[in-house]
Formats: sequence, C-alpha cells, structure tokens
Amino acid sequence: VVHRAREHNLKNIDVEIPRDKLTVITGMSGSGKSTLAFDIVFNEGQRRYLESLNAYARQFVQPAARPDVDAISGIPPTVAIEQRTSRGGRKSTVATMTEIYHFLRLLFVKLGEQYCPDCGIPISAQSIEAIAAQLLKRHRGKTVALHAPLVVDRKGYYTDLAKWAANKGFATLRVDGEALPTGEWPRLDRFQEHTIDLPVGTIAVEATNESELVALLRRAVDFGSGVVKVGRISGAREELFSTQRACPSCQRSFPELDPRMFSYNSKHGWCPECFGTGEIIPGFDEEQTGEERSWRGAEEEAEPCTLCEGQRLKPESLSVWFKDYTIADFAAMSITEAARKLGALRLGERERAIARDSLVELASRLAFLEEVGLSYLSLDRAAPTLSGGEAQRIRLAAQLGSNLRGVCYILDEPTIGLHPRDNRMLLDTLARLRAKGNTIVV
Repeated sequence: VVHRAREHNLKNIDVEIPRDKLTVITGMSGSGKSTLAFDIVFNEGQRRYLESLNAYARQFVQPAARPDVDAISGIPPTVAIEQRTSRGGRKSTVATMTEIYHFLRLLFVKLGEQYCPDCGIPISAQSIEAIAAQLLKRHRGKTVALHAPLVVDRKGYYTDLAKWAANKGFATLRVDGEALPTGEWPRLDRFQEHTIDLPVGTIAVEATNESELVALLRRAVDFGSGVVKVGRISGAREELFSTQRACPSCQRSFPELDPRMFSYNSKHGWCPECFGTGEIIPGFDEEQTGEERSWRGAEEEAEPCTLCEGQRLKPESLSVWFKDYTIADFAAMSITEAARKLGALRLGERERAIARDSLVELASRLAFLEEVGLSYLSLDRAAPTLSGGEAQRIRLAAQLGSNLRGVCYILDEPTIGLHPRDNRMLLDTLARLRAKGNTIVV
C-alpha cells in the first residue's frame, strides 16, 4: 500500500498493489508510471532491505533516499529489471552475463584436451631425463637457476608458506621477481596477485654433471608439482618445463589448465593483441577493463583482431579441445544450437561424472534463455550490441533460474521490440515467476 505519494509528477496518490499477482501500471507518457514503479516501490523495497543489514555491510552499498510519500506498508524485497542503455562493456557477452561461460570454462578445464598451438599435436608427459637433455642442448656451459612455482598469480599474505619454506631450510622465496626472507616475512599486499617461486638451486649445465642436474630437476618438480622454471643466472628470461604437459614434437611445456586461461577478462586467457575484446581498438591496452564509458562507442574505430580472429583468447587457450570443439566454437553457437550440441554429447561414465554438475547448469540457463525468446542470440554476442529489450530479457532469464519467492519483480515495458508471437512466450515466463510465489509489477 502506497499512501499519499508526491514524488515527481504524482499528486498525493494512494495505490494498493496486490501481493503474488501480476499488476500492470499504464498511462500516458509523463503520468508517473516509472515514478511509482521504480522511484517509489523499487527504491523503498531496496532501501528497507539495505537498512536491515549491519553498518559494515551498508558502507559498501549506499541506500537510496526515502521517497516523498506519507507511508508504504507490506512491501517485499524488490528486484528491478530495467531496459538500460548501458548493457555492459567491451568484454561482456551473452555467455558471461548469464554465467554460461563460467560453466563452459569449468568443462574445458576438467575434460579439455590440450594441443600444441604451434605443432597441432596433443601434449603429453615427458621424463625428467628428457628435460635434462633439453637443458644440455640449450644451456651447455652456462649456469642456470631452478625455481619451483608454488603460487601463480593468487592473492594472499602467504605467511604459512614462508614458515614452511623456512622449516625446509630455504632462506628466501621469490615473490613477484624479488627475493624475500622467509625468516622475516614482510606483510604482502593482500589484494594484489602474487607469484611465488621456491629457489631450489643453481647448477652449471655440463655433460659431466648430468646426474646432479637430473637430481636437482627431480627435487624442483617435486616441490613444483611437476613444473620447474629454469633461467640463466646472467639473463632475466626463464623457460617453463613440465613433466606432465609438453609437446612431443617441439618439447614446449605448458602450465596446468586453469579456468582463468579461458577468460578474456584475465591476462591468463586474453589474446595479447586485443586484450580480450576481439577487436583492435586504438588506445586500448591491458590496463583497461572495457567497462569504461569511453570504449563503449569505439566501434567506428575498431578493427577485427587478426591474431585471435575475433575469438578473444590467446592461442594456447584456443588449442584446448573438448569433443571436437574449442571453447570459442561453443561460444559462437546460438543458444538453440549450443543446447542441442551439449544435450547430444556422448560421454563415458567417468566424463559424465565429472561434467554432470556443469552440464546441468548449462542446460538450465540455456533453457531459460529460450523461454524468454532469445534462442537466436549467439553466446559470444557482445553486450554493447544488445537492444534494451534483449538485455532486459537476459536479466529476466537469470531471475527465472534463481528460484526465489516472496520477491517483487518490477519490469520496464518488457514486451517492447518483441514480435507479437513472442509476447505469449514472455507472458508465460512472467506467469512462471508469479507461480513461484512472487509479485510482478509491469
């Protein structure tokens, strides 16, 4: 119940909106429809929810001001699904907005088969003796330092890790390229990603001490979970060697698969030419997120990236295959096609057990997008190219999957831009939201 609302154009209006029903607010332009729905009902519902949080939580989200109204009673928590002109940055896609891409990444980490991007053949395990042979070939007569990677670009203080290294007899750890004492461990920046390596030892690479080299390599890969970094004392450049993941042809080693490797919002995954946008945009570099307003209208200037061919990821990420597809192949599919392909996958018993949770999440999200009439969109469709109605229906699909009840959903002209045959589909979706025990205001 809204009593004596005076916000904007409203003149002491009294309104009763039934709970658990679908209510349509209609009227001519400027009559106050949006004022009632968003500035009063939504803002007050959100404000009251935020006011119920403790002071610590409220410091991160500033509640809206109280609307100009005498009283509002019986209001539930509110969710607004608006048609916004700002629909996301240059690195947002349909797949990332719906979290479909997150589950695709997990699928590729768990079941993807990595190929060498240069040779096109599957990578496989290699022996420590084979790594020693490569070092003798490349660095004979030079002194090299061996480091075991312990932490790769992760946030934290790592005090316990320093204590562990000290107990093992290591006086220093290399943190972001700098040697730090394990005995007097400094306070690391908790919010910065750190790379920490264990200095296992140095050795002159000679045929006469090959057995010592093999022993040192074995110690390093034991500490580094199968991976060792090797670099000459006189040079800054290091090579990575893996006993688990190497190309049988060129002997190039690869790090273990990581979800960040398939993200075009991460330096671990994005194409080094376009930084994850799929386009060469003048002035855009790794410091930009793509969310900045200045990049949203830059498509008069952008050109397709020739390195990744618009697929946004680095060559190593595009060389991981799952059932004859790369992750970019899946992203290029329409929602209908992706649902059909994922539903038709033939998996062994082990693969089914590993992929089950991810496939269930993918199937439900794709189904919700089809239910709101977006089956024609490709998963890699860039967020800034979506219409306001499309972006709104993507958010609506996300709410369908949330399974919340007792919520008041407020939508802004949800049928705008829809073909009449899709109106029934949208109304059915709203009816399903209402049937879950929610209030709908349109």
